[in-house]
Amino acid sequence: MKPAISKVLDADGRAILVALVLLLIAFFVPPIPLKHDTFESLVIFDISQSMDVEDYEQGTTPISRLTFAREAARRALRELPCGSKVGWGAFAGYRTLILLAPVEVCENYGDLLTSLAKVDGTMRWENASEITKGVYWSMRAAKDLGTNPNVIFVTDGQEAPPLDPTNILPMFDDLKAGQVRGYLVGAGGYVPRPIPKTDEDGNRIGYWRSDEVMQPGDIIQNSKVRGAEHLSALREPHLQEVAHQVGFGYARLSSAESIARVMLDKRFARRDKALTDLYWIPALLALILLGVRFSPVSLRRGGSRSGTLPSAAHSQK
Repeated sequence: MKPAISKVLDADGRAILVALVLLLIAFFVPPIPLKHDTFESLVIFDISQSMDVEDYEQGTTPISRLTFAREAARRALRELPCGSKVGWGAFAGYRTLILLAPVEVCENYGDLLTSLAKVDGTMRWENASEITKGVYWSMRAAKDLGTNPNVIFVTDGQEAPPLDPTNILPMFDDLKAGQVRGYLVGAGGYVPRPIPKTDEDGNRIGYWRSDEVMQPGDIIQNSKVRGAEHLSALREPHLQEVAHQVGFGYARLSSAESIARVMLDKRFARRDKALTDLYWIPALLALILLGVRFSPVSLRRGGSRSGTLPSAAHSQK
């Protein structure tokens, strides 16, 4: 019986020893530069007051369009492969400003989260919201960076003041359709909601009334249409039209995964070398080895590993 027991113990010992070696390799193996798909995006958030409309939910709590957009961007960071780059920008008035130029996501993950959390209405510099001009400015900003990032522009599409449909706003002279790639991401629901009014410190002080905002009748000469620009809903047809004009795609912010999906669009992939962590391979092999060796099936085949062996009890008869 002793040789059989020794043989079982030797097999267990060897399995544990190999597993320990694999775990040590996993602990010390450095990241290795490998070629894989990476992505570079400049995410622009509309921070105008209509983005404060609370027509999304987090659990059972109503949250604003901007808050939901930030959450979707936060989740997108977790999905991007190392070597990818992300930057943040904000839109208000008619200008888009870069808040953080695209940086590598794995090395700067904490900084990206910290800066993302600070993108809110308190940095708003104007109450106007000329979306089409803002898209043009975002394209210009991306072009000026020199690395040609993809623009992800998140907005509800509500122009303030409203556009005159008879006067098409041309693209800037230094831009061409398709020159910069990206997506317009439409935020908000289809049901018009009152727009919160906030002071310079971001405190809510009521809601905008119809006589406090410019209506279509104020823009179009001889028009008797008053409109309802004090209410806000997703202006999807307008955003789709602008996206087509500049050569962008269009997607709706329908879930917290929406921004990740557009950022990971395979058409945007760049085949670059990036440091890749491979520690999980030897760690997984160690787990598989121990799992196979000490599985219930292996234990039944090998007999009891502690206490009195069945064969020893049989030999006393």
